[in-house]
Amino acid sequence: MVRCAAKLTDDLVAEILSRLPTKSFFRFQCISKSWLALSSDPYYQNKFPRAASGLFFNVPSGSAPIHRSRRGIQYICLSKNDGDLAIDTALSFLPNIWNMEVLSSCNGLLLCRSWVAHSRGLTPCGVKAQSIYVCNPATSEWVIVPKAKDTYSYGYLALGFDPRISRHYHVLRFDFYGRFVIFSSKTNEWVVSQVTDAREYHKPEATFCHGIFHVTNGLNQVAGVDPEGKFCYKIELPESDGIKYLGHSGAYLRYMLQCKDEIKVWMLTDCYHGEWVLKHWINIRVMLQKYGIPVTQIIHILEFHPDVDIVFLQIQQKIFSYHLNCDRLGEVGDLYHIYGRGCFVYSACLSKGFGDEVA
Repeated sequence: MVRCAAKLTDDLVAEILSRLPTKSFFRFQCISKSWLALSSDPYYQNKFPRAASGLFFNVPSGSAPIHRSRRGIQYICLSKNDGDLAIDTALSFLPNIWNMEVLSSCNGLLLCRSWVAHSRGLTPCGVKAQSIYVCNPATSEWVIVPKAKDTYSYGYLALGFDPRISRHYHVLRFDFYGRFVIFSSKTNEWVVSQVTDAREYHKPEATFCHGIFHVTNGLNQVAGVDPEGKFCYKIELPESDGIKYLGHSGAYLRYMLQCKDEIKVWMLTDCYHGEWVLKHWINIRVMLQKYGIPVTQIIHILEFHPDVDIVFLQIQQKIFSYHLNCDRLGEVGDLYHIYGRGCFVYSACLSKGFGDEVA
């Protein structure tokens, strides 16, 4: 078998690997060292499957009241591939800790925070110690992100990683001084961003697309910041009156706005000229009536699917996928509790090794 495999070209091997389910992908990596190296080669990353495997949520754990209970995660599987069941989505490979939450997800890696709390409660002011991890659930690999000089703050944190560009990851942080600070696994250092008006970003949110952090300031603008902390560009949002969500899907930056009984979805076609195209306009009342859901139910917009025109919505404790092109709503799972700080789409990264150019 090894002799036959050695005669195959890299392009042909990549085509073979791209058609395998998760469990088989890992098994075939072991055929030869060259196949293992090829499966982690950024040049071929776009050939390997990147479909969304599931959704992570932060939920209370245990029977105690929400403000006193332990914090944990819940995973809702979206994939029909049996091989994805082998992925440790409970993150049991991480150190045994009391509280865990997911902060960000990007191209197969998760940014997580664990902490030990004072006995009085689990609010941020009651935390005694915490650690920030970057991990790959598909390979059970993990690293601790080094602390900045002023230690971790409870400001916003986001993860940036694209294996098609590099195996290095980046962490964007908004600190107590109103600055964007970025950690790079390549330099193992934190650098202060050159965004001079970062103090205006009172409630920042970020998504990593095309190697750039796109950060919103809670108002009507998006700033593009590269992993070196340099300021790239500023984009005006098409509308800002309502509940906003910035994400990416199908290699494009997307913007979703929920206002009254409507959800609008735009696609950014030109980042340097700030050209948005309105792609979808959803009437919430009509959608709920079509599927027999009481119109009094409150809808929360959650996330974009990374590959296709699907958005994820929460109605009460149920999670739905809404197919934008065919106006189809489908239930994908139930939440344990109506609680949590966001929804995180997860797509398995099957390549071993991150944070270094050599696996």
